Amino acid sequence: MDFIGRNSITNLRNIAKNKVLVFTQSGIYNIFGNIINNELQHTDITFFEKITENPKREEIKTAQDNFKETSFDFIIAFGGGSVIDFAKAFRFYDKRLTPLIAIPTTAGTGSQATQFAVVYIDGKKTSLDDPKILPEFVIADSQFVENAPKYLKACSAIDAYCQAIESFWSVKATDESKKYALRAIEICRDYIVDAVNTNNPKANEMMVKAAHLAGKAINISRTTAAHALSYKITSKYGIPHGHAVALSIIGLFEINIVTLNERTDLIKVLKISENNFRSYFTNLMKSIGLEPDIKNLGIQNLDEIVESVNIERLKNNPKPLSKTDLLYILHNDAGFV
Repeated sequence: MDFIGRNSITNLRNIAKNKVLVFTQSGIYNIFGNIINNELQHTDITFFEKITENPKREEIKTAQDNFKETSFDFIIAFGGGSVIDFAKAFRFYDKRLTPLIAIPTTAGTGSQATQFAVVYIDGKKTSLDDPKILPEFVIADSQFVENAPKYLKACSAIDAYCQAIESFWSVKATDESKKYALRAIEICRDYIVDAVNTNNPKANEMMVKAAHLAGKAINISRTTAAHALSYKITSKYGIPHGHAVALSIIGLFEINIVTLNERTDLIKVLKISENNFRSYFTNLMKSIGLEPDIKNLGIQNLDEIVESVNIERLKNNPKPLSKTDLLYILHNDAGFV
């Protein structure tokens, strides 16, 4: 069940009862913990805050060991994508399938709406994919994203935008996922700049909705080559995930758009011509403070990025891509050609 919109957190008191385990991070708790405590003032709450960015198997094991003798009526994931992935992974390994309530504090990953989670095992990125870890409840309240740092908001927002675009052209896309994706694209088109630059409450609320819709879309269709290219950029160069994904979306758009039977639907919702996407998306990134030129980010070894790509995600791209294609996409976005 989904509750989307400002002040939707008030639904929490009607869902979470008795004994509750809350996964979060200390920085998030320090800012918003009073809201959760107020909503659950008649509930037995245990907080677990030892969660770092990019969940690690050993951290999840620590949580398992801490709570293996304790039963909870609900688990709450209160945070960004890493916290929600942590909670989903905990449930995956724990096997007790305690009902999960996801409360995102960023408008980007859409992790609250997906059945997969990223876990790092011995430093290697691993993806869990199981319908059993999809949260039963989502409370996406825009008040939690309103005062986030601008760069974080920009990275999160562009991630939602790219996910929606990738979902639409994905080989695994369905009529349902395309409906979610097109609506998410439409919202991002209209509200992303105001949400990042002016902190407009309406824009923030709409971007929370867009991120959730994009999450629902990729839960069906999965992502494509832009995400596959992003992981090495993030892990080696420290470029946040959303920013890293956006670095290849222009080149991919130009390659993929000519293969799509329904490309007019995508062009129509973007309100641009096929030939204008490069200038549109480049200007959009600049307008929200994201560097669109990969070479200006200090990324030099593009061959290493290409070699790291998950081939399975490339199979989901509408046009088969070779390593030469991937290099062209990265070079092309970087302004090298």
